Amino acid sequence: MVILAIIPVIAAMWVLTGARRGTPRKVESTEFHMNTGISVTLYVDDPSKAQGLFRKAFDEVARIERVLEPLKGTGHLQKINAGDAGAWWEMNPDLKAVMTRARHFYDVSGGVFDPTIGPVKWLWDFENGGKIPERADLQAALGMVGLDRVEVSGDRLRFSSPGMKLDFGAIAKGCAVDRMAAVLRQNGVKAALINAGGNILTIGRKPDNTEWVIGVRHPRGEQTILVKPLPNVAVATSGDYERFFVKDGVRYHHIIDSRTGQPARKCIAATVWTDTAIGADALSTTMFLLGPEEGVKLARKLRNVETLIYYEKDGRIEAAMSPGIVGRVNP
Repeated sequence: MVILAIIPVIAAMWVLTGARRGTPRKVESTEFHMNTGISVTLYVDDPSKAQGLFRKAFDEVARIERVLEPLKGTGHLQKINAGDAGAWWEMNPDLKAVMTRARHFYDVSGGVFDPTIGPVKWLWDFENGGKIPERADLQAALGMVGLDRVEVSGDRLRFSSPGMKLDFGAIAKGCAVDRMAAVLRQNGVKAALINAGGNILTIGRKPDNTEWVIGVRHPRGEQTILVKPLPNVAVATSGDYERFFVKDGVRYHHIIDSRTGQPARKCIAATVWTDTAIGADALSTTMFLLGPEEGVKLARKLRNVETLIYYEKDGRIEAAMSPGIVGRVNP
């Protein structure tokens, strides 16, 4: 068994030698997009076709990245964020689809998942190692947060307050992974695994008809926690160990609570299994923000959603999990 050790989730799969004619061969490729390494593992009968498949998948993630980049470049979202407050903007189909899903997660989370967090998150400057923002700046930025103040009419949107911006960082990788998977399926791929920095989606079963095995990194150790296969095909983890800095003994991480402007403190890692990568991406952030009790409660309400949440209590690391995870965890 070969382990793909990509933090925070590790995907394990059998390697097929392909010695017999017609036996599917495992081929892999990795490229850097969306500030992370994205790997694609395919099982194909004809390895000579693999390069073309990889190119189509990676071209798709690059296209989505251009659309959803909030600040840099000249993409669709960047132009909207840089535009005048109160102006109506046409959304292309990709942006409209992401906006629709983001509003869904905003609603089901009671506003905890909020893609207008950008002006607050950017003050922390995690792209350049992180810094603690000034209190006055933070309070001003918090006044720009609230997805309910982004008006949508058909294919158009506008910000109702000056300074508002959209940042789909908590959902964009999931969107890209789903689109990559769609491209691979359209081109006949029957067995594959996509890993975008811990946002994982599987296609089909492995050629030996066994399930993909997904492991979760322990949030405070190097060991891998294996979780027996679930019927859901997408997995994502949000953790306070992914992007953070420490100042005066306090860990400041990049998962910012839109209600306080501060790093969320109710847990240290949250993993979600569901049926789409965009759902797993958004919900792992949501569960992290909600914490163990409310996170598990939300998972129980949602269809095809399971969660495993680690948190600290009295100096110990505890785990909370939805019913579908119970009995499947093998530390």
